[in-house]
Amino acid sequence: MNNKNEKKRRITGKSLMRWAGLFAILAGILYICIQFIHPEDHISSVSTSLWVVIACTTSIMSLFSLIGITGIYTRQAEEADWLGLIGFILFSLFWLISMNFSFNEAFVLPLLTTDAPKLVEGIVGIFGGTTSTVNLGIFPLLAPIAAILYSLGGLLFGIATFRARIFPRMAGALLSFAAVVTFAAAVIPHPFDRILAVPMGLALIWLGYALWADRRRISAD
Repeated sequence: MNNKNEKKRRITGKSLMRWAGLFAILAGILYICIQFIHPEDHISSVSTSLWVVIACTTSIMSLFSLIGITGIYTRQAEEADWLGLIGFILFSLFWLISMNFSFNEAFVLPLLTTDAPKLVEGIVGIFGGTTSTVNLGIFPLLAPIAAILYSLGGLLFGIATFRARIFPRMAGALLSFAAVVTFAAAVIPHPFDRILAVPMGLALIWLGYALWADRRRISAD
């Protein structure tokens, strides 16, 4: 009986790991699609239905990304060693920040467009590089913190994935490239810099598919 229960737990864990791959695939697809339909970062967009839909979708995408990279890390945790753990933690923190920020964009900012338009303008313009005329509290710190977590976390996680040899090595290389290419946003005007998110979306899709399709190797462990 104990052996049977233990086998069920192992099967459940393996199944969850494979499902995490599906979440990574969906996250990558959503991440790419969002870039091409995201409304203008302006207060006039905040009260529109498209803004709410995209903000909600971004929050869901961030959650899916978090689940996906958790499965990817779990699959290669031993081989990825400390570098993978550090990269995973930093990268996960970025998606947590993104999820919470998008939630506020969807459910808080639309309620403030009339009573506090300057505040809304300032928050919406954070990632667009505009300067606010009002005190935004901790929000202006989110952009540089998120950028560091995204770039450094993605870079380290990609390197660890490349070295671990559990997933296709070029997928790990693409993840690292996708993380550091965002520095080009310094010379590409917003919103054209959104195109820089495409490599990350492709990396998530690639790694997610590799995890989802990895039935034989997971079953052999």
